[in-house]
Amino acid sequence: MLLAVLTAAASGTSGLLSALLLSLGILTSLATTYIFVLEPLVSSRTSAQDHLFKAQQELLGERLDQEFRVRLERALITAEAEPATLRTGLRAVAELLPDAEVSLLLSVPDEPRVGWKIRLVGGALEQAVPLADTPSCTALSTASIALATSSSALDACAHLHDPLSETSSVCIPLRLGDRTLGSVCVTSAPGEVASSALISSAAWVVERTGVRVAEQRLQRGPSGAGHTDPITALPGAQALRHQLRDLVRTLAPFCVGIISIDEFASLATHHSSAQAEDALRLMADVLCTTLRPEDLICRLDGPRFAIVLADCSAAHATAALERARESLALLLVAQENLPFTCSAGLVESHRATSLDQIVQLAEAACLQAHAGGGNRVMLATESSMQSNPETRR
Repeated sequence: MLLAVLTAAASGTSGLLSALLLSLGILTSLATTYIFVLEPLVSSRTSAQDHLFKAQQELLGERLDQEFRVRLERALITAEAEPATLRTGLRAVAELLPDAEVSLLLSVPDEPRVGWKIRLVGGALEQAVPLADTPSCTALSTASIALATSSSALDACAHLHDPLSETSSVCIPLRLGDRTLGSVCVTSAPGEVASSALISSAAWVVERTGVRVAEQRLQRGPSGAGHTDPITALPGAQALRHQLRDLVRTLAPFCVGIISIDEFASLATHHSSAQAEDALRLMADVLCTTLRPEDLICRLDGPRFAIVLADCSAAHATAALERARESLALLLVAQENLPFTCSAGLVESHRATSLDQIVQLAEAACLQAHAGGGNRVMLATESSMQSNPETRR
């Protein structure tokens, strides 16, 4: 084109004008071709590449999600006991949300309030800690996922309120069939709430964990050795001795409790054996839903139950049984059942020198609670040990 212009310039002004017009036409044609042909082709190719990249990312995400679900199902199936199942579920939630803190909140039976908090630290569950005043949890009261961008927000769960620390939270109810065991609480920095996709995946994990725990309770009841009681589906006295022997070998501190229904003889005599059995089942149900998943609950004989709380202080054990006693009263009012109460005796493992004495001390404390009017929890003390000749054998 430049050569044409130079040639035209040599031939005169008219030739130069013609050459310029010709060059302008060529440039216009090139620009038109780029705008209407090349640019759409480039844009289309770029868009196609973007769509392809997004599709590849979605396929990768779906494949990773499917692999995650398969791994979780396999882990849940191989978890033989309820604590292992709960630990697996919380670890899976932590894998989805690695920058958050994950905790299991155990609810007060049939109430939207939190009784215990169990933190997941380093892939292991810490000791359950009772929460003062049993604060409320929105996920429990609404039976749905509760989100809060700040723990100081008006509608945030009460168990999150801490004047020294502000967090965002996601609480997911953990259901066992038609009842709620508690909620899985995920806390992060203020304003950092996980995406809806991750929350949905975490909710699925919690749902599958609840299904597995329900299956384990249906198949075996609380873990333990020996035959299962046909009325309450709890293990019997053999499981109690089996658990005590294991704990004594580990040298870990623990508490033992004996719980007895106060009005059981009256229920069986003045009402019916069916109503007495209903009372036993209700008492067992309250203990199972109030105490920690790893606590052993046994049916002994008549109106009596036994519990073993590992790594639990006397104060925490007393608070747990007080909560069970209160929950029983509230449940009876709500269901309009025959009223009855329970008495409980507790002993710390270091106060006894043999397995038999541990049980005897708890039984003596339970008898004292019953003799004192019932509907109370009594802790075995030095004075009660000295006043009961059975405990000095």
